[in-house]
Amino acid sequence: MKISQHENTTTFTWEPIDPVGVDFRNLVKAQYKNMHQQNIVIDLSGIKKLLPMHVLEFSELNSYNKEKVLKSFVVVVGTMRIDELPDDISTAPTFQEALDIVDMEEIERDLGY
Repeated sequence: MKISQHENTTTFTWEPIDPVGVDFRNLVKAQYKNMHQQNIVIDLSGIKKLLPMHVLEFSELNSYNKEKVLKSFVVVVGTMRIDELPDDISTAPTFQEALDIVDMEEIERDLGY
């Protein structure tokens, strides 16, 4: 797993040597404790057969980050169809679009929306 910082956002990127599913979520969760006061982007776009359940593994972290920390949480899903996912999980097809969502949500929070 690669962890990187982009201004006010921490990105966790899945790499081919990483496990998939619950095990990857647990790796992220262990590191998340140190970075939970930031916007979070989980980049799963490298997973060739990404399934909705892989994204749904992050539901708890998503809810916590959005409701308790009041920061963005976005999952990069590549070409996966997102119509199978609940609306409360923000997803983006590319990393740049995930950062754009974070920026838009930051502006909305600044404006009080």
